[in-house]
Amino acid sequence: MTTEIINNLFGIKESFELPQALLAKLLDKAEKDKLCKEFVKQGFNGNNDCLRDYFQENNANRSNLKQDYTPDCLCKLISNLAPKSEKIIDICAGTGALSVGMDRDSVFQCEELSQMSIPVLLLNLALRNKNAVVLQKNVLLNEVQKVYKLSKSDEFSDIEVVDTYEENATDVVISNPPYSLKWEPKSDPRFEGYDLAPAKASDYAFVLDGLSRLSDVGKAFYILPAGVLFRGNAEGRIRKQLIENNLIDAVISLPENLFLNTCIPVNVIVFSKNKQTRDILFISAEKLFEKHGKQNVMTDEHIQKIADTYHSRSVVEKFSNVASYEEIAKNDYNLNIPRYVDTFEKEELPSLKDLCKELIQSELEVRKATNDLMATLKDLCGDDEYNQVKDDFLKFFTEQDIVGETMATWLEMKNLENRTDYILSHAKKERKPLLDIVTFERVKKGKVYEAGTVYIQLSATDGKVRYLCENSELETKYGVFQPKDKSMGTRYLFYILEYEMEAFLARYQSGMNINPEIFKFMQVTYYPEVKYQQEIAMTLDGIQARYDEVYQEKESWQCFKKYHLEGMFP
Repeated sequence: MTTEIINNLFGIKESFELPQALLAKLLDKAEKDKLCKEFVKQGFNGNNDCLRDYFQENNANRSNLKQDYTPDCLCKLISNLAPKSEKIIDICAGTGALSVGMDRDSVFQCEELSQMSIPVLLLNLALRNKNAVVLQKNVLLNEVQKVYKLSKSDEFSDIEVVDTYEENATDVVISNPPYSLKWEPKSDPRFEGYDLAPAKASDYAFVLDGLSRLSDVGKAFYILPAGVLFRGNAEGRIRKQLIENNLIDAVISLPENLFLNTCIPVNVIVFSKNKQTRDILFISAEKLFEKHGKQNVMTDEHIQKIADTYHSRSVVEKFSNVASYEEIAKNDYNLNIPRYVDTFEKEELPSLKDLCKELIQSELEVRKATNDLMATLKDLCGDDEYNQVKDDFLKFFTEQDIVGETMATWLEMKNLENRTDYILSHAKKERKPLLDIVTFERVKKGKVYEAGTVYIQLSATDGKVRYLCENSELETKYGVFQPKDKSMGTRYLFYILEYEMEAFLARYQSGMNINPEIFKFMQVTYYPEVKYQQEIAMTLDGIQARYDEVYQEKESWQCFKKYHLEGMFP
C-alpha cells in the first residue's frame, strides 16, 4: 500500500501521527474490525509485516535504538529453521515481522520497548487472528511497562490492556535485537554464571535473557552482528562460557545489505539446551542472494539450501562444516566462520608453458605495433623540436634487434621453466607453523629496523606484505617478521608471506585490523635449503624487475600519447 492510502486509512496527515491513531482504533473493537477489513480489502494477504516498510522509512529510530526491522527472506529462514512449538517468545519484536513470519498456530509472547512500534505489532497479530501477549518491555532491565492481550475471535483478534500475564518457559525463542546497543551492565539472575556484556555492546545480554527462558529442550534463534563471533574481553569470555556449556548449536553467516537501513552483514546463531554432541555447525551463506535494487534478497531456493543443511548437519565443501569442540577451543573460542569453512578461491593460473608462449606472443605483437607506429611517424611533421625528437625516436627503434631480443626473451623463459621444474622435482619442502621459523613483533616507536625487514600493516590493514629496502624507522601501525636464524633469507621470507597471506587473512582476520595473535595459526610451505631459497628469490626478483620495466615503459608510452594529443588538439 502507498503512503497516501495508509495515511487515509488512519485519518492522519503525517507519519508520526500513525502510532497514536492506530492504537486508539485497535483498542476499540468496532474500529479495529473495520480497520482490519479495510486492510484485507486493500489486498493484505498475511504473507508479511503489513506496515513494516512504511514504518521503518518514517518512524524507525536507528541512531538511538538501533532499530533494523527484519526483511521477509530472513523471517522465512528463521521459520524454516525453528521447530514447532505451542508457545514462541519473540524478544525485541519490533513490528512483528519474525512472529508473523513463523506461519504457525502458536501462542506468541512478543516483547518490544518502543511505543511507536507496538501499535503496528498489535495490528499484525490481530489481522492474523493470533492468540498472543504483547509486552511493552525494557528487556535489558527486565521491566514490563504495559501488557496487551490478544484473543482469537471469529475474524480478527480482540485486543485489551491487562494487568498481568503468565511467564512460562518456552521451547522456542526468536529475536532480532538492536545491534550493539549501549547499556548499563547490572547483575541479574538471568546472567548468573556469565560475565556481564560490556557497556558498549549489549548483544550477549539479550542472548542470555532469551536462554534464561528456554525449557530444557528449548532452542533460541538470534539474528546478531558478526562482531559477537570474535570480539574479545567480556564478550570473548561469555562466548567461551556458552561453548563450554554446550549451548551453541549452529552459526550461519548471511549476505550483507539485507536490511533497509543498514548494509552490515549479520549471522543467525542457534542456541540449544538439548544438544546431543559438543560440535557446532557452521554455514557460510553470505553469497546466497540476488540483487533487488539497492538491497540483497535470499530466494526460496537459498533459504531451502540453508535449512536443509542445518537440519541434516551436512558438510558441504566451501559452504558448511561441523567443527569439534577441540577445534573450536584450539581457535581460542573464536567463531568467525572462515576459520571453519574455507571459502577462499585461489586464482586459477595457466601452466607455465602456456604462460611463456603468451608472453612471447605479446612481445611479438608489441614489436609489430612498434613497426606500424614507426611507419606512421615518418609521415608526421612538426616544429624543429618535434622533428628532432621524432628522428631520434625512429633511429633508436630502427637499431633494435627485434628478432634477437625476442629470441633472448624466449630463452630466458625456457630456462625459467626448466629451473622451476628442477626445483619442484629435486628440492625438499616442508610445511610448518610460521612462528616456528620467524618471530613477530609490533613496531617499536623510535626503533630503526634493518634493510630486509619484512613487515605488514596491522591497523586498518590492506593485507599487503612489505619489504624494507633500507635501514629505517617504521610507523607503529606495522608489525615485523624476522627469521629466527640465518637458514631463512629475508627476501625469500617476503615472497613466502606474499603468497600465503591473502588466503590466511581471508580465514583468520576479524574486522579491519589484524590481531597479531592470529599468526600462531599460520602455516607456511617453504624450502629449507638456503641455495634453493636464494635461487627462488633471485628468480622472483628478476620477474619483478621485468614487470617494473614493462610498467615504466607503459607509463612512457602514455606520456608519448599525451604529447601527441596535446599537439593535435591545442
